[in-house]
Amino acid sequence: MVAPKNNLKENKPKMSELPLDVLAKMLCPAYAEGTDKYYRNSWREGFKTSDMMDALLRHLDKFYYQREDYDPECPKKSHLGAAMFCLIAMYHSWENYPELDDRPYPLGNNSKK
Repeated sequence: MVAPKNNLKENKPKMSELPLDVLAKMLCPAYAEGTDKYYRNSWREGFKTSDMMDALLRHLDKFYYQREDYDPECPKKSHLGAAMFCLIAMYHSWENYPELDDRPYPLGNNSKK
């Protein structure tokens, strides 16, 4: 017999479907670098969107165009892992610190929608 809970269709995240091994390998070095440079959980204080976009594009450039897999400043951190960190940090800031959203206005528009 199957427990009744298993038969419910709930809108809960399917955490078991996350590739935790990949996420840990890619993201832990990026978060550890922040701990080493600043302090644990410093990312929780938010980042300006433009700062994260700049870092994201630098890491993608290094990985894709320069064919550099790992960041020489932090050899355990891959550029792809750093790019993932940038996206996650950008999302966290966007959700929790709207005052740090310094994206430019759309062309021809002087106000945010």
